Amino acid sequence: MRLEAEGLSWSTRGQAIVQDVALRVAPGERLGLIGPNGSGKSTLLRMLAGVLAPSAGRVLLDGRPLTEMRRREVAQVLALVEQQAETADRITVRDAVELGRTPFLSMLRPWGAEDDAIVRRALDVVEMADRSARDWITLSGGERQRVHIARALAQQPRILLLDEPTNHLDIHHQLGILGLVAGLRVTTVIALHDLNQAMGCDRLGVMHRGRLVALGAPSDILTPDLLRDVFGVRASFLIDPADGSRILRFQPLA
Repeated sequence: MRLEAEGLSWSTRGQAIVQDVALRVAPGERLGLIGPNGSGKSTLLRMLAGVLAPSAGRVLLDGRPLTEMRRREVAQVLALVEQQAETADRITVRDAVELGRTPFLSMLRPWGAEDDAIVRRALDVVEMADRSARDWITLSGGERQRVHIARALAQQPRILLLDEPTNHLDIHHQLGILGLVAGLRVTTVIALHDLNQAMGCDRLGVMHRGRLVALGAPSDILTPDLLRDVFGVRASFLIDPADGSRILRFQPLA
């Protein structure tokens, strides 16, 4: 499924947070969003998901404006994993993941064995099946993040939007989640803080002061000049002797 943004902008109290962003994400593509804190990545993702109405511009799914689609219809094809999505309700891990099936349920289509199987698979994938009966409030930040991802997987989306999904995760689960996302046959837009992890995406979009200032292959985007101008660091590439891959090394500007 193709995801497009045309002239997306969002402002609050007279301050522009995102300005005139245009992009097209091809079916099955993994697009990484990078940029300094406060550059507008989270706001852009929320507009792409239809959670936040843009001040200007529009989002299209396969050429159809998001505003012309019912929220339930959008939720059947698109899932968003935000950085912070807490609840005060007394729910279990499994309860939280089951919420991912809500867009598919109705009086004519009640919960069934297929839903049970989908939820079990989602919990297995994020290695939380053994904690499915745990109360949400007892989970660590990393465990909650994995449950958020399981809930999104339970939606079986064709488009998956993730806002820094490796936050709060130890390195083992960071690599596991990124490997999982890379193996999904869905269109993916993922905001990442770690630029070395971002190099694994098909393309990268660079947000800076609310604007999309660069878009292209990681090898074209992650240049010393761009990293200096956008992130304020001096960057160089090292070669991993184990597999020959490039690794970014950063130093403060002199």
